Amino acid sequence: MIDKIQFLETLRSLTEIAKVSENPLSKEEILSHFDGMTLTKEQQEMVYQYLLTPVEEREKEDMSEEDSTPVEDELSKENKEKNSVFLEMYLEDIKHLPRLTAELEERAYIRLINGDNSVSQSISDHWLSTVVELAKKYETYDVNMEDLIQEGNIGLLGGLKQLLGSNQKIEAKEYLMESVLKAFENYIDEVIDEDDMENSILSKITLINEAITAFAEDNGVTPTVMEIADYTKISEDEIASILRLSLDTVKEKE
Repeated sequence: MIDKIQFLETLRSLTEIAKVSENPLSKEEILSHFDGMTLTKEQQEMVYQYLLTPVEEREKEDMSEEDSTPVEDELSKENKEKNSVFLEMYLEDIKHLPRLTAELEERAYIRLINGDNSVSQSISDHWLSTVVELAKKYETYDVNMEDLIQEGNIGLLGGLKQLLGSNQKIEAKEYLMESVLKAFENYIDEVIDEDDMENSILSKITLINEAITAFAEDNGVTPTVMEIADYTKISEDEIASILRLSLDTVKEKE
């Protein structure tokens, strides 16, 4: 398997080189930066096509009179594109992993439960494509697919660890399925909770700012935390915390 961090760092470096290069990088130049990484021909082509894009986009931007996209949006888009390339390469990579027949799979589970760790890798390789297929069922959720697959793989490894040497009568395949799905659900819940918390904080910041503005206009002075709390019905402690977070200033009650 390709090391994700090393791959993305190399791709990021090549992207910067491609941006300032007058001519597209040759395949030989590109591949020389990936020494030590075993890329298939399909993966090499994915990287090459991706690195052609910045030059083409720059030429189009030079001819356009429209305002450019904000820097943070460009960085976000660029990071997503890089992750997308890595995901495509990962999917290409696992296509070549050996799959177990139903009979060999069942035997491997028995050996694993009896404490034979040597079958863990073959079971894991067999399951990686299944994790991807299961992850696709969650595409309607607003989550990063690559992160979701990674969480599923972690759940798979955790399930294998629990089964190893358990010496219990258990449906191993069903247990691993539950481990992967549980990992998916935990990740999705975590992302949703973070989004809800962020939206809640932003709403309160807006309300507090409105209270400060309204009070200042009516009274000609900046309100105290107690006065803001009375207006917004938010506790003083939470207001103080939010104000520090939002970098707003307010006169504390003496």
